[in-house]
Amino acid sequence: MSDIPPKKSPKHKDHLKELAIKLGVVQREARDLKIPALVVIEGHDASYKGQLLTQMVLEIDSRAYKIHSTHTEDPLAKKHSLLWQYWNNTPAKGMIQFYDRSAYYLVSEAHADKTIKKSERNHYLEQIGQFEQQLSDDGVEIIKVFLKISKREQTKRLEKLESNPKTSWRVTPKDWKRNQDYKIRLEAIDDMIEHSNHACAPWTEIDATDFKSASIELYETVISRLEIAVAKARVKAQEPKASREWIPYQRTSHISQSKDLGPMDRSDYKTVLKELQAEIRDLSHDIHYHKIPVILIYCGWDAAGKGGCIKRLLHGMDPRGYEVVPIGAPTKIELNHHYLWRFWKELPHKGKMTIFDRSWYGRVLVERTEALCSNEEWQRAYQEISDTEKHLADSGTAILKFWLDIDKDVQLERFEARQNNLHKQWKITDEDWRNREKWEHYVEAVNEMIDRTNTSYAPWVIVDANCKMRARLQTLRSIIETLRETIENYRKPAL
Repeated sequence: MSDIPPKKSPKHKDHLKELAIKLGVVQREARDLKIPALVVIEGHDASYKGQLLTQMVLEIDSRAYKIHSTHTEDPLAKKHSLLWQYWNNTPAKGMIQFYDRSAYYLVSEAHADKTIKKSERNHYLEQIGQFEQQLSDDGVEIIKVFLKISKREQTKRLEKLESNPKTSWRVTPKDWKRNQDYKIRLEAIDDMIEHSNHACAPWTEIDATDFKSASIELYETVISRLEIAVAKARVKAQEPKASREWIPYQRTSHISQSKDLGPMDRSDYKTVLKELQAEIRDLSHDIHYHKIPVILIYCGWDAAGKGGCIKRLLHGMDPRGYEVVPIGAPTKIELNHHYLWRFWKELPHKGKMTIFDRSWYGRVLVERTEALCSNEEWQRAYQEISDTEKHLADSGTAILKFWLDIDKDVQLERFEARQNNLHKQWKITDEDWRNREKWEHYVEAVNEMIDRTNTSYAPWVIVDANCKMRARLQTLRSIIETLRETIENYRKPAL
């Protein structure tokens, strides 16, 4: 809800023009330093959120910012977890992303309407805090503003809007209900701000009774935070580059525990395979009926048979119910975002299945081993990935992760077979051969990955893939067990 702001005096106009120019200057400095910024604008109904946002972007290069507006009835957002729409609208390097309301609005409204308990609200606030921390750790400057007005001022603005035939449609019975419950909602807002006022993303509360004063304070807040971010970035640019030297892992060996059970009788394999595929086909219908999202992650050594396992999984399944996402090196656009951004775009909505052929674990495997990111970045990623998977699991998503393990000699045999087969030569690259030279480092990286990200809500299954037939059956059995358990215990998430 919003009103038509009053006209500004010449004095205010001059000051705002100066601030707008200053914002444009610091925005260009942030762009040149590739600093991404996220500006969250929350507030009471009729607190001039839309008008203040319009005022703010007047002097910013239209190519330098984007705006995402949160709507409680967004049908696409409702098919995903709470954070999905926000991850898909995070700022690229050098860009400013505005949120016209955010996840805080959805959570606080649900709590005020008593559709979630306070403990659930606090859990969601914790997840939003983790989201903000991940962005902040990646260099995003987060600026959160809450616009406040009194109940009397809100009532006056709603009445003015309702009395005008051209704007009366903006005022709904729910707006008046929120106005009636103003005191209760204000207490809930203050409590929410207190619980989400993090060092990496503090709140700034602005009195929006006077549009002119609120405009100036909003400008000054954003300018000040961007100036601090620019100053920090310039200091950091002078510091030595973060270390990428190899850090060994010498604790639990997980993949060495996989057992080579030898070859399997092909006739028995075909019989069992057909039975398992029929069961998965039936379970996929149940998943669709119950609107349960499913994520399957296939990781493993080159030539371990990931593609073959995925092919047998999909046999007979309705192609409208799943999507296979092959993960390669990130594109230039993807590199301009947080490394998790490109995966959030591919997550399944309710009732669908997404199969990742490789995944976000590339950060702690390939990027770590090949020194494509700093030690600090890949070490931080274990917690970031676990927090992400926990959020998805809490939102009702079933997650299962496979590591397809083969011996080094078996890999060599398969590489040579591919190279000698005209129709499979495309599967073998110079990079595959080069990766073998760092086999022992990859072994350490895999073991640490499993050790630090194997959870009850997103478990790893280590698959002996020396025999492709056994590997395919093992993955199918694990999927069946997970889907059965998920369907049996499924509880619709609060949000």
